[in-house]
Amino acid sequence: MKKGLVILIVVLLGSMAFSTYAAQFEYKLAHVYAPEHPFAKGMDRLAEEVKTRTNGEFVITTYPAAQLGSEKDISDGVVNGIIEMAIVGPGEIGKRFKPVLIFDGPFVFRGPEHAMKVMQSEVGQELWAELESKIGLKNLTTLYYGTRYVTSKKPIKTPEDMKGMKLRAPDMPLSVANAKAMGANPTPMALSEVYLALQQGVVDGQENPVPTIYTQKFHEVQDYIILTGHVVQLTPVFIAKKKFDALPEEFQKALIESVNKIAPEINQDVLNYEKEKLEEMKAGGMTVIEPDVEAFKQATMSVIKEFEETWGKGLYEKIQAIQ
Repeated sequence: MKKGLVILIVVLLGSMAFSTYAAQFEYKLAHVYAPEHPFAKGMDRLAEEVKTRTNGEFVITTYPAAQLGSEKDISDGVVNGIIEMAIVGPGEIGKRFKPVLIFDGPFVFRGPEHAMKVMQSEVGQELWAELESKIGLKNLTTLYYGTRYVTSKKPIKTPEDMKGMKLRAPDMPLSVANAKAMGANPTPMALSEVYLALQQGVVDGQENPVPTIYTQKFHEVQDYIILTGHVVQLTPVFIAKKKFDALPEEFQKALIESVNKIAPEINQDVLNYEKEKLEEMKAGGMTVIEPDVEAFKQATMSVIKEFEETWGKGLYEKIQAIQ
């Protein structure tokens, strides 16, 4: 009898302890990046940080490598409340909220540092506030994805050198317009098809940030990397506003503080990765060319004029005015 009572007390105490530390909130965080990508590693650290700060009562489970679908699927999932959190690029978000498309415009940002200043400025904050009120997506932070460069099988110094060149571009109007303005013949295709297309000469070159060029092994089938820097790319991290509002105030605070701690680390990881992999590709035989960037900037100004109605007149000028 006593033995049975002792066992019952132990079980009850155990269940009480479990209920004290069991998660009250379990959120999914989805993205398309491979587990080794700085974004994926950073989101895992973010989840751990939130769990620690809330004593395991708020648990974020990460789903990398498109486990929950493409960026469109993930975006739909967050808007519809099926997925709580996500990393989704401006090209996809721009389908719902056009001002965000400016992030993919040519030479909009003068570099990663300028891009981050814009995000922290009144201009950036107003943009995200409008997105939140209209679409129901709350921006937690904006990460540095990388600076886009051209790769080719021939040396390129100016837009003139790209005439007649078949350049793979992402299948988005702005990306196609960028490629055309730089002097090339844009060939839209999925990223998964690019390596073979380069290898077989279906296209002569492509443009992407260094981490993508390296992980997709484009340096194996291209001879030159041209440091055009035509797009400094940013990628937002979102939470569904309703899901954020559903959190107790202390959990909201824990999430925001965790993001503010981890995001700068991720941005630095991407900067380090870019530098390291560029040197690695150079050592492997790829020739790095510093082109006439001003010539490319002038050539692509037509894209800014063409798309300013899409993202809103005056937004480009506001961004340029931020020092």
